[in-house]
Amino acid sequence: MWRGIRLLSAPFRANYMLKPFPAAFSIRAFSASQSSVEVAIIDRLKETEGIKIDKLSPKSSFKEIGLDSLAQIELFSYLEEKFDVTLNDDDTEGVKGVNDLVRIILGKFK
Repeated sequence: MWRGIRLLSAPFRANYMLKPFPAAFSIRAFSASQSSVEVAIIDRLKETEGIKIDKLSPKSSFKEIGLDSLAQIELFSYLEEKFDVTLNDDDTEGVKGVNDLVRIILGKFK
């Protein structure tokens, strides 16, 4: 009596295909628009002490609103968590203001 190879039997294939396996990539639950990133940055900056809120806009530089380096690092950390991105030192090295940071975060979604 001949029996087919186990790999070819239908029950084996169905059982094999239903087993869980680790994903080789992560899937983002959302994408960000320029306005949503700007709003998130500006809202977070409004919560930061010592910021000149009257000068706060998407074109604001961190220097003119009074954001020091420690507050910048806290802002970067907050945005990493909020948008599920990783901002390394090379990304944040040349960031001068809100628009630069928006551009970098949106670049992470491409």
